[in-house]
Amino acid sequence: MRKGYLLLETRPDQPGIVSVSTQDGAPQLDRSGLRFAARFDDIDAAPMHLHECLRRHLNTLEPRSYAVDLVEAVAAADAVELDHRRVYIEPALAECDRLDDRINSLHRRHRRFDQLMHAIGLFALLFLLLWGLAPL
Repeated sequence: MRKGYLLLETRPDQPGIVSVSTQDGAPQLDRSGLRFAARFDDIDAAPMHLHECLRRHLNTLEPRSYAVDLVEAVAAADAVELDHRRVYIEPALAECDRLDDRINSLHRRHRRFDQLMHAIGLFALLFLLLWGLAPL
């Protein structure tokens, strides 16, 4: 597992498009277009988790970009269930109540999915135990 930074950027000539990139070193926080940066303990898995949430909005594969609202993209990145720390967020986004609501909503969705998978696993285990105890 490599540590690194996940960056979300926008460009004025591409409205409604959020570009996603990763880098090993600390990002320059004053660079134009940077909207969100987070340090992940597993930078190889972080873009995959982000893509899982934003896959229906994929615009281009290389360089990775999504046709999605910036608030939705930042919420998806911040709600990734991997160890991470927010390094930078655009000040206007930091004050957005909609962002916090969306992050909490995504965390709830992840918890519900985990609970469903645990229930399916327990059901399968119970089925296997009963199958093994059944007389041939």
